[in-house]
Amino acid sequence: AVLSAQHGMFAASDHPSTSAAATEGLVAPGEQLGRSSELVAGEGCFVWGDHVHAGRAGVRQLDSSQPRPVMTVLGEDAANKASIVPVVGDIVTCKIVRINPRQAQLEILCVGSTALREPVGGIIRREDVRDYERDQVAIYKSFRPGDVVLGRVLSLGDSRFYYVTTASAELGVVFARSAEGHTMQPVSFEEVQCPVTKTREWRKVAK
Repeated sequence: AVLSAQHGMFAASDHPSTSAAATEGLVAPGEQLGRSSELVAGEGCFVWGDHVHAGRAGVRQLDSSQPRPVMTVLGEDAANKASIVPVVGDIVTCKIVRINPRQAQLEILCVGSTALREPVGGIIRREDVRDYERDQVAIYKSFRPGDVVLGRVLSLGDSRFYYVTTASAELGVVFARSAEGHTMQPVSFEEVQCPVTKTREWRKVAK
């Protein structure tokens, strides 16, 4: 089912369809598609924690002809992407572009489960990373360039960017890679770990 903006990526069902190669609607990058104990992450998907997530915007498809159903995400044609713009309160999927001590600069890729035709710029300020001990937040311990983040539009900023917040338990990093290129796994609300090297890194992890 298509993900609603109000419920973020966690609105996706943990129960896969039983029909072979069933097409189940549009998904956004990072959207939760089912439990990794019940599904194999196929093309366009990745495992994060105990769940399989979409690695790109597109149409999810479940192949139940295998002993363990295989979930894939087929790329959505750009012509089908809606011309929408984020508004205050929208849940957005973003990619971190660069960081400095004051803020993280990002590109907004999706609004709810709808991929944008073109990414739009955004900023997560230091005070908008979390909802406690805001004066102690370190941006480099929260995000790294390349991370995929689930956030909420806080304000429209100016014509160049939107202000985005991750100051809620369900918001934050939903995908990250280690220096070696491996998909990191969450180990707590503030740490991720490389499954190969076991190296841990700080992040503001989405619940």
